[in-house]
Amino acid sequence: MGSTGSARSAKPALLVLHVNDSTDDQVLFQTACKHAKVPFQWHVADSVEKALSYLRTLLKVSRERSVSWPDVVLLDIAMPGASGLQVLEYVRATPDLKGLPVVIFTAQDDPELIRQAEALGANSYLLKPKQFHETVRLVTSLYATLSTAKRSGGAAAQAAE
Repeated sequence: MGSTGSARSAKPALLVLHVNDSTDDQVLFQTACKHAKVPFQWHVADSVEKALSYLRTLLKVSRERSVSWPDVVLLDIAMPGASGLQVLEYVRATPDLKGLPVVIFTAQDDPELIRQAEALGANSYLLKPKQFHETVRLVTSLYATLSTAKRSGGAAAQAAE
């Protein structure tokens, strides 16, 4: 019979734009993804300025060529010099990006920040887990949600069109 459908069962890779100034957080999240066997590919921006530059460059290049759009923006709020919420504002104010899922991933457990993020159109507001196994569980759930949305033509797929 040959192959048992391993190509069919392979998980599709999803591109994450991870906006976070902490190298420790970046490595922890990527390690949790490897541990959970979820195939996220990463583009890391360690500042609001770099995230906005990346998105603007994608928009510019996409007018002439096919680009790899992120499937999700994983966004920290507490960033040096500017709030990560500025990235969320830019995404929602830009017609070609407004369908892009934005997940706030922060240690900021502040009801006012949660309200602001929701008002600006965040898809989710997740607190950084304290334990590694909780981070593994979180990335497994995040991948399942995003890959299902992409397969069904959800917001991630629409943002990339």
